[in-house]
Amino acid sequence: MMTASPTLILLPGWAMAPSSLMALAAELKAQLPGWVIDCPPLPATSDDTLEVWLDDLDARLPEHAWLAGWSLGGMLAMALADRRRGHCPGVITLGSNLSFVTRHDWRHALPTATLTAFQGRWASAPEKTRSRFFALVARGSASYASMIRQLEQHAATLTIEQALAGLSLLAHIDLQTQLAPGLCPRLHLFAELDALVPLQACQTINARSGNSTTHQLADTGHAFVMEHPEACARHMAAFIARVDAGEAHEG
Repeated sequence: MMTASPTLILLPGWAMAPSSLMALAAELKAQLPGWVIDCPPLPATSDDTLEVWLDDLDARLPEHAWLAGWSLGGMLAMALADRRRGHCPGVITLGSNLSFVTRHDWRHALPTATLTAFQGRWASAPEKTRSRFFALVARGSASYASMIRQLEQHAATLTIEQALAGLSLLAHIDLQTQLAPGLCPRLHLFAELDALVPLQACQTINARSGNSTTHQLADTGHAFVMEHPEACARHMAAFIARVDAGEAHEG
């Protein structure tokens, strides 16, 4: 699909509904007048194959749109931009890693055993396990209890099979090729107190990538997208303006 107006897509994180990004979308609409800001849901599938998720998004999302996302949504935005290449002007990730779990060649991530245990608990006690997950997401927020309530209010409605497919995708998706030169401009926003994405990931991406701009938000955790939508929108709009002005890397 083609789009006439400049468009920015916002993809939510795993287990989160598009409503979790509405405050950010409202701030972006104020800072990017004339832009279409859309918050579609993640694919509703029980398949954990990355290509299946990308096929779904590629069919639903307009071409030539900026792609952005929170956590898993940001990882999918990176992967879809790589597939689209010259048809994507830029990517913005919020609390997204190149690999959600540790690998022999990527140590700055969540321990694999932690996610494996989480998958096992979800299969037997999904509601209790989701509460534990939201507790990790909310860690680092100035108002911890309030943030947990907000996360619960904006949780996606998932079957056990759909939830486990997303977790399995998080376990095997590896985007280290996204550090290669020649890709579209990328902005990666990270949180200082993120319990799911170590800050060292930000530092490594910044040191090893020639096509990425990174920024760290202080005194906040993985839920910074919901806690500080104005600050996120300000960084995102400024980066888009730089790219449009030809002042950022364009592969």
